[in-house]
Amino acid sequence: MKRAISALAFVLFLLLGLSVPAAAGGESDPTVGGDERVSVMAGPCGSSYRHIGHYPIGSSPVLGYMDVYWSSTAKRNCLVVNHSSATYGKRLYTEASIWPYGSSAPSCPSSVGCDGGMYGYYAGPVYTPAGVDMSNRCVNIKGVVDWTTATRTRIHCG
Repeated sequence: MKRAISALAFVLFLLLGLSVPAAAGGESDPTVGGDERVSVMAGPCGSSYRHIGHYPIGSSPVLGYMDVYWSSTAKRNCLVVNHSSATYGKRLYTEASIWPYGSSAPSCPSSVGCDGGMYGYYAGPVYTPAGVDMSNRCVNIKGVVDWTTATRTRIHCG
């Protein structure tokens, strides 16, 4: 009996934990299935990335958050822009941009380091350019939700 309850609790834990969107390209539907479930459990940027920053977009109300991640293995940063409760589920223009400090900002919506579109839950994940070791470099980020923009420059410097 205890084994059955433990198995049921584990399944419920997995089901609740899998409700967070994590597929690339700013999915507008928070449900995830199939092979994408592995990336959800690993986090939105991948298993080697850890969360290092959380920044609001807008105030009164906060429309969303920019979440920054770092991988010491890949030597890259990652950004996801998530809607807050005020905008969650509403299809609004949402953008996530990330680039090394001292470089030009990426152009949206479809270049490396930028994802933008009419999304209801999040934009990204987007990454600093491959082949650029971010270990001793600062990063710039920009997040947009419903045309409200937040930018942070020269942050998370190696």
